[in-house]
Amino acid sequence: MFAPAEAPADWPEAAPTRVERTLHVAAPPAALFAVLADHGRWPEWFAGMRKVRVEGPAAGVGALRSVWVGASHVRERFDLWEPSRRLRFTVVACNVPGLAAMVEDWQLAEEDEGCRLRIAIGAAGAGPLRLAPGLVRQVVARSTKGAAGIVGRFPATGGG
Repeated sequence: MFAPAEAPADWPEAAPTRVERTLHVAAPPAALFAVLADHGRWPEWFAGMRKVRVEGPAAGVGALRSVWVGASHVRERFDLWEPSRRLRFTVVACNVPGLAAMVEDWQLAEEDEGCRLRIAIGAAGAGPLRLAPGLVRQVVARSTKGAAGIVGRFPATGGG
């Protein structure tokens, strides 16, 4: 396993490579957060995620988990845990060479029909990949697009 550098809290906004997704979920923030906090069930909705293993406490700042997405295996540590509002985690180890740092920031905001989930990811390549932020962006975007599966956990209701 490779050990990416620790990145500052504002990394998703300041990183050389940024990926952002905004999803609209037909659920209140508390219900959405409960699904996000249930690490073991992420493979049920995160397309491409094969496995999650929690290593120690499952909730709160300092919680550590390993996830397998495609051929990637990463260990993530949560550095922000605000129920119904926000999760942020840093990749602290991975089997993929060339990743200097990566942070994901998942923010929930109430909307009329549920909530908005904004996922901001900051990453940086190491070695020769630091000169190819476009390639790093493609890899990060592809590996995280499975997050859109969270929308299907809360089918929209309403007349039509």
